[in-house]
Amino acid sequence: MRHAAYLSTSRHGIFYFRWPIPPDLHPQGKRTEVKVSTGTRSPQAARQVSRLLLLAGQTAMLTASVERMRYDEIRRHVQEHFRDLLRQFREVVAERGPMEGANLEAMRGGSGLVDGDPEIWAEVAHPTGADGLLAAFCDLRGIKEALSPEDRRRMLAELQKGYRAYLTGALDHTGSFASLDLSDPPPPYAPTLSTAQAEQEEASAPYPETVERYFDEVHRSGSLAAKTLGDKEDALALLGEITGAKPVAALTRADARQVKDVLMRLPKNRRKSPQTRDLSLSEMLEVQGVERISSRTLNTYIGNMQTFLGWAVRNGYAEDNIFEGMRVRAPKGKKEEGRKPFSQAQLRTLYRHLTENPDDLVRKDTHKWATLIAMFSGMRLDEVAQLDVSDIQCADDVWFIDVNDDGERKHLKNASSHRRVPVHDRLLALGFLDFVESRRKAARLFPELSWGKNGYGRNIGRWFNESLLPKLGMKEDDLVFHSLRHSMITRLSQTDVPEAKVKAIVGHSQTGVTYTSYFREGFLPAQLRTAINKFQL
Repeated sequence: MRHAAYLSTSRHGIFYFRWPIPPDLHPQGKRTEVKVSTGTRSPQAARQVSRLLLLAGQTAMLTASVERMRYDEIRRHVQEHFRDLLRQFREVVAERGPMEGANLEAMRGGSGLVDGDPEIWAEVAHPTGADGLLAAFCDLRGIKEALSPEDRRRMLAELQKGYRAYLTGALDHTGSFASLDLSDPPPPYAPTLSTAQAEQEEASAPYPETVERYFDEVHRSGSLAAKTLGDKEDALALLGEITGAKPVAALTRADARQVKDVLMRLPKNRRKSPQTRDLSLSEMLEVQGVERISSRTLNTYIGNMQTFLGWAVRNGYAEDNIFEGMRVRAPKGKKEEGRKPFSQAQLRTLYRHLTENPDDLVRKDTHKWATLIAMFSGMRLDEVAQLDVSDIQCADDVWFIDVNDDGERKHLKNASSHRRVPVHDRLLALGFLDFVESRRKAARLFPELSWGKNGYGRNIGRWFNESLLPKLGMKEDDLVFHSLRHSMITRLSQTDVPEAKVKAIVGHSQTGVTYTSYFREGFLPAQLRTAINKFQL
């Protein structure tokens, strides 16, 4: 699959490669995983290492599955072996002509010996009998594990069937030269594989390969924010882990129910919580006393899986979207989790500590200004964190922030996120333009922030949510950095700012034919300046 879907980072920023081990390959039948450090904090280097580890994991899975010797695996080995022999026979005939004389009679005589007991047939077919025949076949196919008595019996029977089919095919091919067909040959552009065969090969594509192709299309569209992309990668990595990376065409409704069952028991923040972050999936599901993911998060997982299966159906990798109708309902009377705005008193407390810093809680300019920008603009965390110095502009004597995705690693949530947000008068009074000027030597406004799988905002978000808010006594599940955005929307709406201007400031999509068809250029910064300055502490 897409290699990044198997990568995760530790709290120290080191990338780890996680490879799921399905229960049927575990000695105790448990669902677990192999976790390997890539030894690097570089996303590019981690992806390179993951390619090698992915190949090793796929090889190990294939080897393990062969060692278990499923019946369909035995048949596949035998079919491939005799298909190759028949292909080689046809190539020899094409070069030297059809078999005749003693060789042809020997082949015809051999066809009379392939019926009856497989053990007796093997005694005739190989100098050392059945054991020698099986040993030679396993060595040729790379099957290293000792065969169980049942596997031995099945393989010997399939080899007898395969040899019979080979002889029939070879004799039929030889017989086809007894006459000459003078009908027109097929056109040169005729495909070598039937449509049904091609579709069958597509449908049997390995899960990692199918997901890789899906993300190739996602990246080509270039329309997803980094966090949205990360959510998709996490969801599909989890899907592969739960189902043992079963091919998409083989997924059933029973698999979807199993996935849903796991999601309903999945711990919240499983890769961050000290109680679960070092555990395998099967182990963390058994941990008692931890909070489980919310219905909203569960539905996000299922939604991403449903989107992927929808793509798979449209592209011929699956026949049914098994996740349709699998989302859960929030309990009646219980408000689904979300973010709430800060109160006026809380906003004033935050502002005082960001500007006066009486308790020395704000030690970096990046933390200070990124939070103030979000507070007085309603911008999303990643929109703030990825700003370039050149995004701070002036037109018609109005300073504004150009929110855009112009750059290799800049992403916006959707098309409506492109906007020009006037710089609030309070920011100007605090010396925001001086701060911008001090960063002119760097391309980015906050060059100290490093890129992560969800963008540049992780450092600021963790500092604000896990350090500043708890120290100010504001630690609540629904109060986070994103609550600054909710606060802006709430306060502007409470001061009778028209909804269309609120949406223009925060980057929400407009509604109605007037705004969607005839007002595509949007409001000018000068038109929004009065509106945004109605946000007051």
